[in-house]
Amino acid sequence: MTPGVDGQTFDGMTLARLDRLVQSVTESRYRPRPVRRVYIPKGNGKMRPLGIPTADDRIVQEAARMILAAIYEPVFSQHSHGFRAGRSCHTALEEIRNTWTGVKWLIEVDVRGFFDNIDHDILLGLLARRIDDPLFIDLIGTMLKAGCVDDWKFERTYSGTPQGGVISPLLANIYLHELDLFMEEMRAGFDKGVKRRANPAYVAHSRQIAVLRKEIDAIRADGADRSEVRVRLARIEAVKQDRHKLSSVDPMDPDFRRLRYCRYADDFLVGVIGSKADAVRIMADIQRFLADRLNLAVSPEKTGVRDASKGSPFLGFHVCAFTLRSAGTMAGRPKVGGGTRRVLRRPTRGEYQAVGATGSGSMRSAGARSLATST
Repeated sequence: MTPGVDGQTFDGMTLARLDRLVQSVTESRYRPRPVRRVYIPKGNGKMRPLGIPTADDRIVQEAARMILAAIYEPVFSQHSHGFRAGRSCHTALEEIRNTWTGVKWLIEVDVRGFFDNIDHDILLGLLARRIDDPLFIDLIGTMLKAGCVDDWKFERTYSGTPQGGVISPLLANIYLHELDLFMEEMRAGFDKGVKRRANPAYVAHSRQIAVLRKEIDAIRADGADRSEVRVRLARIEAVKQDRHKLSSVDPMDPDFRRLRYCRYADDFLVGVIGSKADAVRIMADIQRFLADRLNLAVSPEKTGVRDASKGSPFLGFHVCAFTLRSAGTMAGRPKVGGGTRRVLRRPTRGEYQAVGATGSGSMRSAGARSLATST
């Protein structure tokens, strides 16, 4: 019921009105009206501009959106969560919780004025790759260039797609699908190794414990003084306490690297298991791709490489790595000579949690624990 520049709403919509609209589109006589510019407050105190199309334009945009969705939804990335059926901020944060354990560096990239700076020529060129229909491409072009009315003044639109338009979110996803493909290609070239190498210090402690256990078995077999057993059990406990302070694998193994990526509309976060130099290089490659291929600039003050333990803002939450404080879980381990024994498995380090922007608590999904990964 929100009117556009013509003051009309869907109230009193008739089939005759729809027929006239269909005929104007099929005969290429349809011309979108400028959007009505309104402003709504943002969380940081600034104002966000919205473009309100007319009721007729919303109908045409929805028809075009349905066509584009049928074409692009099957090929969109699994790491894209914004404005898609069955996906949301929650699914984006769940992906981070479930797959980002062990990430050491977070790359935060803030695209400056994304919706206002989408290059029309680039977007129409991307559409033409998959849609062999010049008339349909021209229809999208007229929507993009319809202009806007702000405080009763008409302004032409040379770039961008208005937030508030029915088709704008999907066009934004189509535009940034190129970034999704670039990140997937980068990930394929960056990922390395099957698993991290063992931590030599941890292995040495484990061997020391194994030697002491063998000595205990020999003492018991010979029927020697049980005090010798107690001495070795005390040594085993001391070595275990020292081993508990160590990681079982080398967290900075140069032969093990992983790249993680998650996007919600123009907000995206990149995680790196590797060196800080790797993360800095990846950030530079992303900035170069955005500038060269999509004609987008980033905000230097909001872009950078963050230590994962300190975290980074994402979708209104503060995403960070942490170590569970639980005692651990029981797991089976093979015994020397056959069989298994129950051991206490330590909590995973580098799990991920998303804390509310106020820091008041963790986000919870239905019936789930606080947002943290466990891979």
